[in-house]
Amino acid sequence: MGEIMSVAAGTPATRQIKLAYQADLPVLLHGLHGVGKTEVINSAARELGIDVVVRDLSIMEPPDLVGIPTVGPDGRTRYAPPSFLPVEGKGLLVFEELNRAPRYVVAPCLQLLTARKLNDYTLPPGWVPCGAVNDLADGYLVEELDPALLSRFMRIRIQPEVSHWCEWARRSRVHPRVIAFVESTPKIFSDPQSNPRSWTYVSRLLLAGEESYTPEDLAVAIAGFVGETWAGAFAGFLGGEKPLTASQVIDAYDAWAGTLRRWKKQKRLDLLDASWVNLRNQLQRQASFNAVLADPLKKRNIEQFLRDLAPDMRVRASEWFQERGLLGLTLPPRGR
Repeated sequence: MGEIMSVAAGTPATRQIKLAYQADLPVLLHGLHGVGKTEVINSAARELGIDVVVRDLSIMEPPDLVGIPTVGPDGRTRYAPPSFLPVEGKGLLVFEELNRAPRYVVAPCLQLLTARKLNDYTLPPGWVPCGAVNDLADGYLVEELDPALLSRFMRIRIQPEVSHWCEWARRSRVHPRVIAFVESTPKIFSDPQSNPRSWTYVSRLLLAGEESYTPEDLAVAIAGFVGETWAGAFAGFLGGEKPLTASQVIDAYDAWAGTLRRWKKQKRLDLLDASWVNLRNQLQRQASFNAVLADPLKKRNIEQFLRDLAPDMRVRASEWFQERGLLGLTLPPRGR
């Protein structure tokens, strides 16, 4: 479908929606699930002081959109449009899951989005149509949309970004511990399972249950939204400050890098050193070290962990690998 410009979710994306509305141009938002496509539209509408109508096209049938045919007094058939279609005011008419619905539903929807007419219905002035899709290239079970139709939309890809999400989260009263964890983990949204919507749900779990449910109960529930690895990282952030295990470094360092860097900034050398000791104990056997080297992701995780250590610890770690002949890692420079 060609290149699409990525825009950070939050204020940058909201400004694009407002620009499109003021130019009276239809918008098509692309992006992974949970990145905030709907929230961007709602935020733009609030700032513009206009209404929003949102419908999930994947659960609609043709009559839900086309309307029911009726025979008038003159014997001519007309279509009674559904009640959700606006007849006055100003706003954004949004259809989600545009490329996940059956073709016989997509066709009339696209006519409404591009021509702004459907049978006997015309979208009133002051209303601008929008669509939202997940893309086939991102692994979703969806249909490709026709390039000629796509060319009628202003298309942007919504990209989650930590700082903009945290700004929104503070305004939206997301649990402060969730915000603090997200802020300390710069790559938290690089995993599709660990998306902004999922962490908003985690906040709701904490707000509802942190006083009446055990940490174990909450951990299971949180893992149901963000997966076991991220739930473990968050539990470590919430609970007692424990050093990283060798498994956390080797298998899931992206989820824990923010925690280690925070310890470094706070000069928690005890936790940094204990994390290094845990990794060192795991790798001291040649067979274990070779197994790590054979896996590019695990090798990269260890190299990044070593780069994140305090300078004197990096020196000691480099010397330890070299003294034992454990070669093959790209060790960080000693000077910084």
